[in-house]
Amino acid sequence: MNINIDNNNGGRRVTTGGRMGYNRRRGRNRGRSGPDRFHQYNSNNRQGGFDRDGDADMAGASRDNPHGVRPTYRGRGGGHQRSWSAGDRSQNSAARRLGLPIRQDASSGSNSSTWFKVTIPFARELGKDYIFQSINNAVEIPFSPYCFLMGNDGKAMFYIQGADQASALQTMNKRITLPNGYKMIITVRQSEAPPFKMDQGVVALIEAAVQRRWNPVALMLNLSNFANDDVLKAEGIFASLTRPNVFHRIVEIIEEKIPQMEILDLSENKLMKLDVLGSARLSSLKRLNLGKNQIRHDSELETLKNLKLVEVNLENNPLCNQFKDPEKYISAIRKRFPKLKVLDGNDLPAPIGTAIDEEEAVVPHRLPGSVQDHSVNGVLTSFNAEFFRIFDSSNRQGLLDAYHDQAIFTMSYFINFEHQSKQWKFDKYFADSRNFMKVNDEGKKLRVVKLGRLPIVSSFTSAFPPTTHDFGSFTVDSHIATAALIVFTVYGVFKELESEEKSAPIRAFYRTFVLIPDGAGVFKIVNDQLTLTNASGPQASNAFTNNALPSMSVAQAVPTMPSEDIKNQMIVQFSQQSGMNEGFSRQCLEVHEWNYDKAGQAFLELNVRPIWKKECA
Repeated sequence: MNINIDNNNGGRRVTTGGRMGYNRRRGRNRGRSGPDRFHQYNSNNRQGGFDRDGDADMAGASRDNPHGVRPTYRGRGGGHQRSWSAGDRSQNSAARRLGLPIRQDASSGSNSSTWFKVTIPFARELGKDYIFQSINNAVEIPFSPYCFLMGNDGKAMFYIQGADQASALQTMNKRITLPNGYKMIITVRQSEAPPFKMDQGVVALIEAAVQRRWNPVALMLNLSNFANDDVLKAEGIFASLTRPNVFHRIVEIIEEKIPQMEILDLSENKLMKLDVLGSARLSSLKRLNLGKNQIRHDSELETLKNLKLVEVNLENNPLCNQFKDPEKYISAIRKRFPKLKVLDGNDLPAPIGTAIDEEEAVVPHRLPGSVQDHSVNGVLTSFNAEFFRIFDSSNRQGLLDAYHDQAIFTMSYFINFEHQSKQWKFDKYFADSRNFMKVNDEGKKLRVVKLGRLPIVSSFTSAFPPTTHDFGSFTVDSHIATAALIVFTVYGVFKELESEEKSAPIRAFYRTFVLIPDGAGVFKIVNDQLTLTNASGPQASNAFTNNALPSMSVAQAVPTMPSEDIKNQMIVQFSQQSGMNEGFSRQCLEVHEWNYDKAGQAFLELNVRPIWKKECA
């Protein structure tokens, strides 16, 4: 077999002679995208066995020759020197053909963040300082090596960041003359970030860096662009906050050394996750700068919701591009930080709500139940006993008389995930639920409203399984109690008697009733709102231990005597509502010490006859 090699035009044409006359071209511009991609190899540079630098040509040297050039392999660009330019796309061509993820590098806009591993063989006798000094003197751009290692085989290895440094070092391959007269071989390959070992020396340097960046006067810690800290960089330490062990250690330093910190700057750290910060004890932190990071969604801020922040900066994060409407952006961030006053350097309008500081607010003592007037205590107790007795019976049609002809009923449910008890399924209630947080269909929001007493009571049979309410769990709060209107809420638990579960599910509920008197003076339900949820552990364990109706506490008020003008207005209004003349209205109000609600309730309980109007006319 005869082999002829033609080195013209930067390619290698190999012709093999044989029976079939087979021709094959190897290394034909493989991986090129233009003349600026590689330094073209020209045979005219070789004169008398020497290259243009005057060095002996070792292109054909064997691999064990310490200063021989690596043989040309297919797919390596025909032996041409690699230029790490921003237009480089060949390294991803194979990945594209195989359908693999494309590695982000300089071509995708991350030119300054790509890492490269530099290898220099036969460097044991040269030493770290000589190697770095020689390269620094040769290249024209700043040279910042990380994690220098000397291997057992005499190879020196370190890491550099950025395609500009990589290209500059690659051009220095075999251009730096060593003391023994040979040229320094420099191999540059793209790689992952350098390895990092958190030993005591590194921890001490990180603690010193944090101390340098701490401002005790402003109570501010500036950790912006921490990976490029000058001192750490000079030591060859890449202490990026994207490394969990680095971030954890810094958080520990803050908790131990500077718990009084109020301002924290974490900008320009390429942060995507904030869980390390969210788990920290930072009770004094009020202002946080997260600008110029890689936070992609506002849900990542959920880990920080326990921080009482008044100012946050999120500028130049990908999550900002997800919001076209500034109001929605503000609302999403304020959802995590309710006390926020400044966002991205802009003052926010005051939030709608109470002006009571949560730290100063005193939670009132919890009562088992509260009604505005003791005169309605018996009315509500008897109402609840009768209503839920019929609801738990086999025939719920008996509730027809309890509802007004134009009554409205709605039901919704939600699952309280703070309760760790077993989450019973609410599937049977889904079709009729009007929970606006879950129902987006505007048509369904209207369809599930039951209007009229017959549709309401019919839904009790079709949508609700047989139940048993625990009267001992009831808590009753009366919001309004007058002669013309009663509004109250019942809280408690009930048990479903027919279920696919092994044991009967216990539900928690609260039900708000609005009652008005009909023409005969009998109170009827005009509005009924039922909300269901899962019972808590204590509710479920204490259910049905005492099934008696609880007595309701009475909110006592100090009576005050109205003025004569107010009395006259009360007499006129009472006369209009009761149908009595003003003389009897005054008498009724005086007997009850001008308590309008008490007088009205007494009037209803006495079932005043129309003949009174004639006698007092």
